[in-house]
Amino acid sequence: METYVFIDVSRKQEYIYRNKSLRDNLINSYVIKAITEIPEYTEDRSQVGGSRVMLKTFLEKHFQGEYTVIYSGGGNSMLQFNRAEHAKQFSRKYSLEVLRHYPEIELYISKMIDQELPEEQLSAENSLGITKRNMKVIRQMLNQRADLLKDKRRAMFRRWSYGVEKIGENGKPMEWLNKHNNEPEIASGAIAEENDQTLGKARRFLFGRLEERLREMDANNNPVQITTKLEDYKARNDRKGYIGIIALDGNRMGEMFHSLNEIHEMKEFSSTIEQIYADAVARALYHYAVRHNKTLQVTPVLMSGDDICLVTQAEDALNITADILKQIQKLSLEREAGGVLDKAMNAGATPHSAQQHYLTACAGVAIVRVTYPFFDAIRIAEKLCHQAKEALHHSTENEATSASFIDWDIVQGQVSAQTAYEKRVARARKHEHFRIRPLRVDQEAGIVSGVYSYNAFRDLVAELHSIMNKKNSNELDVSSSFLEKIKKQLYNGWESYSLLFERDQTNSGARLSQLVEKHFMQGYSSIDIDSDRGWIRHQYGAIIESNTMAKYDEYRYVLNDVLETMAFVYGQEEVVHGKQ
Repeated sequence: METYVFIDVSRKQEYIYRNKSLRDNLINSYVIKAITEIPEYTEDRSQVGGSRVMLKTFLEKHFQGEYTVIYSGGGNSMLQFNRAEHAKQFSRKYSLEVLRHYPEIELYISKMIDQELPEEQLSAENSLGITKRNMKVIRQMLNQRADLLKDKRRAMFRRWSYGVEKIGENGKPMEWLNKHNNEPEIASGAIAEENDQTLGKARRFLFGRLEERLREMDANNNPVQITTKLEDYKARNDRKGYIGIIALDGNRMGEMFHSLNEIHEMKEFSSTIEQIYADAVARALYHYAVRHNKTLQVTPVLMSGDDICLVTQAEDALNITADILKQIQKLSLEREAGGVLDKAMNAGATPHSAQQHYLTACAGVAIVRVTYPFFDAIRIAEKLCHQAKEALHHSTENEATSASFIDWDIVQGQVSAQTAYEKRVARARKHEHFRIRPLRVDQEAGIVSGVYSYNAFRDLVAELHSIMNKKNSNELDVSSSFLEKIKKQLYNGWESYSLLFERDQTNSGARLSQLVEKHFMQGYSSIDIDSDRGWIRHQYGAIIESNTMAKYDEYRYVLNDVLETMAFVYGQEEVVHGKQ
């Protein structure tokens, strides 16, 4: 009797990022991937070994020939067992094995048999006796049962400490941890050596395929260096001590996956997504490093399907993120037309609706100091990614689902900087906007229906950066003191801001206005009309949208994001304008 099993882990991020040390985060990420996924590549056995528990090796040892992998990736797997008894044994033995070695991981295994399906779902269409409709019902039932298990476990009360023990950096008693892991008698040197070996295996498991792709691009002198030490990001320039945390997530992935009906389709889709995203990261990193003629440091903390988390130098993070999003689009366009990917992207489309021809994703980038709590930085990056997705859904364009957005934030401190910004915004007028981000990456025009282009933003920053670094002064220069005045006046209202430009005698204000108009107002005259939003015009480096129906103006200060971000977009190397 065929039985289906779903394997998942809850609170993945809480487990992965629970420690301050990056190496521990990498090892935790490796553990989660090892116990929930079955890697396709097995050429080098060292790449898939080393964890105390691995789903693949456990299945091969105890249930060889008794199961079929329906899909695996993104932190979970779905298996089909030939007999209900084998599925039951697997659930008990494997959960116990994971609990024994990793008691802090919340593993969930749900299962169901064919007899539990409604009668109308049992008509067979193929040799497996599974119809397209059946697979959807099976997935739904397994997910629902896993959710019920999670709800029960979350209701449990836990006490980690009685307030008298020495507490470790993860907030739990150190004495308990040592006793549990039987470590008091082990010499510190031996523990360090074991940790180094585990980190090496985690590195090969997590980064193996990425490093292989990079070697294929340049076997002799690859400019991309993968590091597992945050100290390597400490600096050589003005942005010393800052890193960029990139959180990237695909759009409509769950919807596309659940539109598929057959096992071979789910396998092919999972494999295709894994390949496209890994290739996109490798290509973006390599081409960025070559384009800038620099050695690029990067740490892939998480690469699981469409879920990506990377650490880079702060000044590289934004453009690398945009490049990854563009590569995802390009690689998905290059796939063979009419395949499973096309079917998933356009599931539910009508003859009158627009076809989606490529994959899109959204990303958030948190630029923080190296010493900033890593888990908090991850949460900020993921919140920014979520805000980028909200921008996508709020877009008024017909092709909104086929768009990639990016958002970011520069965190100067854990509390003070953010609180100051919120206070300043609270004092501002209702129709004044100090951010133009999130920005759309796959949009050439500066502004379309109220959506701003990352390409236009990047080019404006590049040209202003070039002007500010000129050695010889001329009439086209922009005064750095004028830029500082803008930063101080931005939150004081339009009257104070516009008065600063009107009284400027250095010609800096006029030059800044020219730059904003050049990069964001293509196709618009100085005063033009946007059929969806009303009148739009440019003045003093700001975009003003006049709503003729409601009779009010919306002020968007383009220069705020530009000035705040400029120091964190380019490093010491000069970038040729237009070469991005």
